[in-house]
Amino acid sequence: MAPKDPSLARRILRETTRFAGIQVIGALLLAASNLVLARLLDPHAFGAYAIGTFFLGLGGLLGDGGLGAALLRNRGEVTEGAYRTTLTFLLGLGAALALGFYVAAPSIAVHWQLAPGEATVLRAMAVLFLVGPLRSVPYIRLERELRFSRIAGIELAATFTRQLVTVALAWRLGGMRALAGGQLAGALVQLALAWRAARGWPGLGVDPKVLRATLGEGVPVQALAIAAFFKDNLSAALLGSLMGPSAVGRFDFGLKYAALPVVAVNALSRVQLPVYARFDAKDPQLHQAFVGATRTALLLGLPLLAVLSVGAPAIVPWLYAPRWVGSIPVVHGILVNMAFGLLAGPLFTLLQGQGEGRLALKVFAGWTLATWALVLVVWHHQLSAVAWAYSAVTAPVVLGLVHWAGRHLGRPLWGAYAGPFAAGLAAWSLVLLSSPGPLARAGLAVLAYVAVLAAIEGRRALHDLRAWVTALR
Repeated sequence: MAPKDPSLARRILRETTRFAGIQVIGALLLAASNLVLARLLDPHAFGAYAIGTFFLGLGGLLGDGGLGAALLRNRGEVTEGAYRTTLTFLLGLGAALALGFYVAAPSIAVHWQLAPGEATVLRAMAVLFLVGPLRSVPYIRLERELRFSRIAGIELAATFTRQLVTVALAWRLGGMRALAGGQLAGALVQLALAWRAARGWPGLGVDPKVLRATLGEGVPVQALAIAAFFKDNLSAALLGSLMGPSAVGRFDFGLKYAALPVVAVNALSRVQLPVYARFDAKDPQLHQAFVGATRTALLLGLPLLAVLSVGAPAIVPWLYAPRWVGSIPVVHGILVNMAFGLLAGPLFTLLQGQGEGRLALKVFAGWTLATWALVLVVWHHQLSAVAWAYSAVTAPVVLGLVHWAGRHLGRPLWGAYAGPFAAGLAAWSLVLLSSPGPLARAGLAVLAYVAVLAAIEGRRALHDLRAWVTALR
């Protein structure tokens, strides 16, 4: 049922907008520090680190079992026994995974073409398998209490620490060690601040009945996260073994450069999940909340994507370093994937929040398998072909989900998205021109976006953005 208390609705809006504002600050901090790191470290270092974090991330997902997601979706009160069982189960699995990763690190290094010294760094990263489980209980409590602005503040402090330590180590030591050291420092700060914000150690112990019930609800949700992880980390998992760390570094640079708007949108999914779970499917408030969130993402994200792509030949060598120019074809190829990715995150959050986790899993599994299959066909051509493979699969998947969401909410969504996508296509088409220069074409792309959007929607887009700015106050 929808929340009837107006104060709750205002609180949801306030926490969501504050979370978004702090996330923007964090994204700017991350982008600025990455500019420095791109000049200090080479593609091999970034690729080697990405390979290591792939195994850490996969292990973290396998070791979670969906317990956190299950407790978040619980509409009743969560008992201390449930928190105690969750913490104990996750710590046990985390310890087992840390030991397994420590032992397997040399073999991983050989298969993924890493240097012997980088295998030692992998072993040092094994401790991170324990940080996630220890952080789970305070984070679940904060999210259930809708204290998203506090979560954003914690993560901003962790990001600042991680990037500061990484830059310092990159300057003094260089290589993969800098990235791993910064990650560990940021994770420890995040852990300490999380427990400070949500005190109350639940103790250790397992209630088998609680564990079975929580796993039964959480495993399907976690399976979706695992499928998403394999799709999003295809470069480290597949390209690393086929082409080596340097190729992973170049591909990931192009991917992350183009993903700046999408990362901000996907960060909001943690806010949207408990919000969407509070409404019935045909409730007008759910339709309004979903359309408002997704249109804002498109209105702000699509012109930024066009600028990043059209202006890449000037932006990349000037802001980062000439060594990253080889990633520009990846930026162009991945752009369609990122444009539809602005909708993909909220759509899958809607599926989970509305109890359609199994459907979400089927869609994401198909999406992941199709992406991997197409990449295996084209990878030997060049990295840009891999990027276009991503885009070729993502577009039809997201369009199908938009159709489903319209039926689920009781009203089609095409009219809300047609204008922004048409304007985005007009803006991105300027990448095909050879003159004027890249920065001038990037400026023209913004003008083209605004002009086409105004011609299609009139003042609707301006009204939507004013409502969003008002909510931030």
